[in-house]
Amino acid sequence: MTDSENRRRFDRYSAEGVNGSFSYSVEALVLNISLGGFAVRTGTQLSVGRVYRFRLGAGSDAVHLSGAVRWCRMAGTEKHETGDIVPVYEAGVAFDEVFSEQADHLRSFMEKSIVVDVKKRIFGRFKADQTEAVRLEADSRFLVRQISRTGVLVEAEIPLKQEEVIDLELRLGRRKFASTARVAHVAEIKVEDDNLQYRLGLEFIKTEQKYRDLLEDFIRGQVEEEKAEGTSERDE
Repeated sequence: MTDSENRRRFDRYSAEGVNGSFSYSVEALVLNISLGGFAVRTGTQLSVGRVYRFRLGAGSDAVHLSGAVRWCRMAGTEKHETGDIVPVYEAGVAFDEVFSEQADHLRSFMEKSIVVDVKKRIFGRFKADQTEAVRLEADSRFLVRQISRTGVLVEAEIPLKQEEVIDLELRLGRRKFASTARVAHVAEIKVEDDNLQYRLGLEFIKTEQKYRDLLEDFIRGQVEEEKAEGTSERDE
């Protein structure tokens, strides 16, 4: 690769007004459950009010639900195999409206997962017989600060983990760009009123050709705009 090709590959351009979203997931363990919600333990702090999608059970008895986080608190710490001490959180999630068929599947899941007969006490909250693993999935929006042919620099409210792989979408004008990306780096930044945001470097790793072409067209337009602005400033 020539020097000019290398510069072309990694040149970054401003992306004012470009935003997007990414999908991410959080591993959690179910502590207790009712027909109205459940409590979970997780290594990630959950944002109160955020809605997550999840699946309970497997096969024909699986039920797909969504729910909002009502509370989240630090419950302690644990030591990883690496020797790092990390926080552990517990959170309560209230299910969104559960329809009749979903309720039947949820009741079936509960009957297999808890000791108490839920037919007699369906409004109670019951401890899981064996801690059930669940994957909480959600979407989060971000603002693009810089863009290149190989990735983007964004500001987001979710602290993704370095090397994590995510699916993202960008709105490039009226068109949508989609790709799988790797989290190359993460940094905390403070915004107004000391609220924390995170600056994420995301590297595209799996992008369909039609989206690569779309990105190339967008960047070409950015370059032309920058040249036009530079010419206008010189004329003035």
